[in-house]
Amino acid sequence: MLLTAPKSMAQEVVWGASFDFFFDNREYKSEINWPQTLFGARIAPEMGIRWAERHSLMMGIDLLANFGAKPFQTDNEIFGYYQYNAPKFKAFAGVVPRRKVIGDYPSAFFSDSVKYYDPNLTGLLLQYVGEKGYVEFGCDWNSMITNEKREKFLLFSAGRIRHGLFYAGYHLSMYHHAGTYLDDGVVDNVLLHPHVGIDLSGKTGMQELSLQAGWLQAFQNDRKYVGDYVTPGGVQIELKVQKWNFGIFNTLYAGKDLMPYYMADPSLDYGPGLYWGEPWYRTRHNIYDRLEIYWQPVHTEIMKLRVASVHHYDGRKWGWQQKVLFSVNLGQRRLFKQKQ
Repeated sequence: MLLTAPKSMAQEVVWGASFDFFFDNREYKSEINWPQTLFGARIAPEMGIRWAERHSLMMGIDLLANFGAKPFQTDNEIFGYYQYNAPKFKAFAGVVPRRKVIGDYPSAFFSDSVKYYDPNLTGLLLQYVGEKGYVEFGCDWNSMITNEKREKFLLFSAGRIRHGLFYAGYHLSMYHHAGTYLDDGVVDNVLLHPHVGIDLSGKTGMQELSLQAGWLQAFQNDRKYVGDYVTPGGVQIELKVQKWNFGIFNTLYAGKDLMPYYMADPSLDYGPGLYWGEPWYRTRHNIYDRLEIYWQPVHTEIMKLRVASVHHYDGRKWGWQQKVLFSVNLGQRRLFKQKQ
């Protein structure tokens, strides 16, 4: 007698692919950020097995082409992960594509460069999405202990709950930066962002209209060179307005330098090695304003296109940034169609 597995336990081959194109030209004359042009594309095909409808094992390769250099020869990564996908709960473990993250973390947490050049997290990602909000937790372990190096890992979390037009939420990260045994100290970098807001999108004939206010609070401890916690912080206000695919996104931060150890010593691996956010938050004049004027003609689950002119003010000088971002995300699809 031929035995068959229940349909709920059936296995199927699935595939997916994502593509990201980025042009990011930065014309800055600032003491805390630098001019450069980031221009390239990234493609990440993947294939795997899905079973019992909710479980998947996926493996793929992430290929980066930095335009002006030989394409697909540097910074390529193999990734593989387990995925559990239920209606309200998702879990990922392994080398996980960063695009799986759902929290809308401000640029104080993750810079554009991190999004372009660090496409995967190594560790764990957990998500719960309900009718009125979501919560997310992740662990990105990016350095293991060796004879010369020590551990480095990032814990991050985000959550939001909605009530009518209003919402409240938080963003949180803790980076444990333990450098080499010879030079770097051990630094704990904690950043917290509680916030509240009102979202009038769809209520006023606008594609997007929202106002958010929150507080960015850092707790940092350089155990070797300082020995005490420093606690810079400040208020952050965000305004988003969009109509006919044209929009304005303005972020105003008023507060202290959130990255006091950025240039602590030239011999230390601090700077972007310790801080994952935009260097603009190193403000020396207690203010940073970011004004983005954009056109977004395509914004679907599969494809996104955004052309933007971004203007940065550090309390003394303006910087201008031009961006063109295009992405395709095909998700996970069956390799073979089921017979009718």
